[in-house]
Amino acid sequence: MYIMIRALTVAALAVTALASPAKPRDVQPKPWTNFNDNPIFYPKKNATSWRTLYGRTAQLADKSILLSWEDYDPDSTLTYFPIYKSTDGGASFQSFSRVDDQVNGWGNWYQPFLYVLPQAFGGYPAGTILLAGVSTPRDLQHAYIDLYASTNKGRDWKFVSHIVYGPGREVIDRGQKAVWEPFLHIYNGQLVCHYSTQVDPKHNQKLSHKTTKDLRNWSQELDDVAQPDASVRPGMATVAYSPVSKKYVMTFEYCGGPIAGGCPVYYKVSDSPLTFGSASLQPIIANDGQLNPNGSPFVIWTPEPGKTGKGIFIANGNSREEIFVNTDAVDPNGWKPLNVGQWSAYSRELRIINSPAGSAAQGKQKLLITNGGNIGCSGSCYNFVANGVVDIPNYPQS
Repeated sequence: MYIMIRALTVAALAVTALASPAKPRDVQPKPWTNFNDNPIFYPKKNATSWRTLYGRTAQLADKSILLSWEDYDPDSTLTYFPIYKSTDGGASFQSFSRVDDQVNGWGNWYQPFLYVLPQAFGGYPAGTILLAGVSTPRDLQHAYIDLYASTNKGRDWKFVSHIVYGPGREVIDRGQKAVWEPFLHIYNGQLVCHYSTQVDPKHNQKLSHKTTKDLRNWSQELDDVAQPDASVRPGMATVAYSPVSKKYVMTFEYCGGPIAGGCPVYYKVSDSPLTFGSASLQPIIANDGQLNPNGSPFVIWTPEPGKTGKGIFIANGNSREEIFVNTDAVDPNGWKPLNVGQWSAYSRELRIINSPAGSAAQGKQKLLITNGGNIGCSGSCYNFVANGVVDIPNYPQS
């Protein structure tokens, strides 16, 4: 069924291989070491649609890692978001729990996003795990982006609120009022949810956000990327913040824009994540002018190793295995590609993880890369969930 509702993304895959990845390693990585292309979960061969897609993680205070993804379990009447857990730095994961649809009777279908509250908020203690995702019935007649919470480290989950409603259908066709792709973060005493929406008839799709101070009551929608050309389709927003430059960066795919071919990765820079709407947009293009990542991006910020008071933004896109790094200043000519040896994927997630002092990683932070597979990969092309862990790079000086 997913093949019908996300067909537009095939344009982005014109530059992405749809064949199954090479056979993965036979030996499981050792705990808290570096590795690439590490298989985590193999779906059943008769799983529907893409079988798996859109991996997302969160690291808890005890340094364990939770993982979820879109899962097309052929034996389940209602879809759900699986929760797997790792206690060894992502080297292995075990089934831990699941997030079922508790209110709509539809199933939890698309784009799960995990977020750990860094502070007490809305009556929930610090460390509470939030999961936002799309719930829709099998006939796709309408959808909610719903919010769930766990106060016991991901073991049990409870519905909290509806964030936004899409009156349908939950397909990408123009004129259909769908909602997609939540991204959560805390800002200035509010939880912000950025998402993609087709509900506004003036736009094919736009990027918007809502805020809440109690996790239950959400503000009116404000636009982040809403272009005058109603035919273009920005989507899949992610946001990162540099405490050095005090800049927020939003990355997104920009289908139908001025760069021909697929859905090139664009970004905006703002002093606040609530004012992206007035910021200019520009593409991520490597400083040699040769590479422009395409489709379903992700961006994070991290301190730069060995450089006190400096950090780097790290971004990627579906079309390239490389990551693209930039300084705190986010110079448009400062994006540089680096090969990290991990398969590209649809909405490949980037995350900085902490390691225990007595582990092989010796307390250092690492870059975790999570791969849920590619849209367009079905049948003999076999999606599965995989990951990699690498050292956080320095910004190249040449």
